[in-house]
This record gives sequence, structure tokens and C-alpha cells, in this order.
Amino acid sequence: MPRQDFLERQVQTLKRLVERWHASGGADVILQARVRDAVAMDLLCLPRPEVVVRVLGELDVLEADRLQDMIDLCSQTFYRNGETWNAFAVPVAVQWHMQPHRIFIAKRAQPHCMTELAAGIRQCLGAEKVVLDGAIYSANALYGLSAYALHDHLQVLANGTPRFTRGPQRMTLQSSSEPPWRMVYFLGVEITKPGGKRQFQDPGVQAALQPYLHWGADALTEGTPAESTTAARPTKFEMGAHGQTICHAPRYLFDAIQFGEKALRSYHLRQIVEEVTKEEMAITLFHRFDPASFSINLLIKGRWLAFEMQWKLFVAETPEDALMDIHAVVEQCAPPEKCQFAEVDFEGFRIQRRKTALGVCSIRRFKNRRA
Repeated sequence: MPRQDFLERQVQTLKRLVERWHASGGADVILQARVRDAVAMDLLCLPRPEVVVRVLGELDVLEADRLQDMIDLCSQTFYRNGETWNAFAVPVAVQWHMQPHRIFIAKRAQPHCMTELAAGIRQCLGAEKVVLDGAIYSANALYGLSAYALHDHLQVLANGTPRFTRGPQRMTLQSSSEPPWRMVYFLGVEITKPGGKRQFQDPGVQAALQPYLHWGADALTEGTPAESTTAARPTKFEMGAHGQTICHAPRYLFDAIQFGEKALRSYHLRQIVEEVTKEEMAITLFHRFDPASFSINLLIKGRWLAFEMQWKLFVAETPEDALMDIHAVVEQCAPPEKCQFAEVDFEGFRIQRRKTALGVCSIRRFKNRRA
């Protein structure tokens, strides 16, 4: 059979399966398993998936949404013989300052901290095995991984098998003067028995994980400075990063990235408001929704200082939800009598921006996309 005919047959088969599964309201577990197996097989093929891309374009909106949910699942959960592998990530927010003649660098997490954190995660989940990668990753590096590359990397982590792909791009953290907040991630794999429940989203599990999160921060802050002019051996605190390191609870991969990037925009806004309110007696936060970029444009303006920030919205997030989050962040770091909110249209925002006496600092954010 010619390849094109074989591909067309696979497309039509998967399309019919999805239509029948959707007609059952997602309740037919047999059809669900068949769709899952077909999607997983296509995602793990090289050089790129073809069947699911074609089928998404031939389904109606609701059917395509159901298939997209299955694609998201099979892009981070892998069903093997006798085991289920779930990819997860640990978001860590960092803001490291540079001391005189001392730059702090972290290229990898401390192994013993990763071991302790993995043990705590395994205990809270009741998993068969949990393994954490000691490398440091950005959101884009993990989000851009294909299912094939992610599966290959998890095999290296869990079993030490030879690598067939390059794997995700690692990053190095370094302190700087007046540093912005950054969000980095540890990548891990949870191995369970077939049919094991995905539990990271459970509030009880999230609460149980809290006592172990300090290991995620310690894994980065026990690094050695790149250079030092001090002859005496530095203390353990001096050897660590000077600044703030906040480890958030792990979540399944895509949920962790979205949580981390949402948290990061809050860190950025809080940092701006705190800096402005140190110098200004009162500030006004002008905001407008920009449908073209699916974001809320913010202009934090005082008498002498002005900063602009783009608050990116994520899938299924409304402008009203975003404004509630913005209000919550500002109220934490600025008293109500010191900060006023003003909603403006496009022209009003442009006028207020032109009135600023100083240059406007623009902060660009991670762009969310659907698989």
C-alpha cells in the first residue's frame, strides 16, 4: 500500500474513533483507550506527527477540543508495558543579586537535594518510583519538546538507556545587579502501575508536598561562587546565592509550566510596584485589554517614574480573571490609598504613555501556545 494511502486510512480511522468517542460524551472507555493508543503512536513517530494534525483540521470544534486534550495527555504521559510514566516539573522562582567581586552561578542542582526532594514527592504520591533531573531548564525548553524527545529523555532518567535525541536545552543561572525575577524548572518522571491515578492536582497532595519544597531551593543555593577575592574559606551562607529562591510545588509538565509562568508575571508586577512605591508618594495603574495580543497592557505611573508591562493571558483565562489577579498582587505590596486603578481605551493609554517624563520599561513574557 502506498504511504499516502496508508496515512489517509489512519486519518479516517482516528477521525471516526474520535467522533464516536465524543458522541458518547467521553464515557466510552474502550473508545477512549483506542483513541489514546492511536494518538500516542503518532506522537512518538519520527520525524513529526502527521495523523493527529490532519484529524484536528477535519473535526468540529468540540470534537477537536476533545482530541486536543488527548494530545496534551499523551505528550506528557507515556503508557508502557506494565508501567505509566508521567512527566512533571518543579517551578523555582529566583532573584539573585551580585555582591562586590562575587558572581553566583548554578549550572546543576545539588544531587543530594534532588534525591531528598524526589523521595518526598514519591512518598506523597505513593508512586512506584520518582526520578528528578539535576539540570536547570527554562519554560520554553520544556514546552517546545516533542513527545518523542521527552519520552527519550525520561528513558535516560529512569533507566539510563542510551540517548537518541539531543534532549532539552539546559540553562545556567547567574546573579546580576538589579536582577529581575526568573522562573526555572526541574524535570522529573513519576512511574506508577497501569491505571494509576494522576494526583499532583489533588489539594491534599499539594499540601503534603510543602515540607519538602525547601530541598528545591537548597538545590540551587548551595552552589560555589565563580570567583572570590576572600582568602578565608567562605561560610555556607556566603557560598550560596544572595537573594530570593522560592520553590513551588511540582505539577504535571504542562500544568507546571502554566503555573510557573502565571506566577512569574505576578513576581514581575510586584517587583515593579515595590520599586515605584519606594520613590513615589502615589501611583496610578492604567490598564487596557488588547485583544490582538490577548493581554492586558499595564502602565504603572507616578510623578517621576513610569513602567509598562504586558500581562499575557493564557488559554481559558478571561480579562476579568486577570484583573482580579492584578489587583491581588498590587494590594499585597502597595496600600490602597497609595495606588489607584484606571481603565482606559487604546487612545487614553497612548496619551498617558506619551505623558511620561521618563523612558518606559517594557517587560516581555513567555508566549503561551496550544499544542
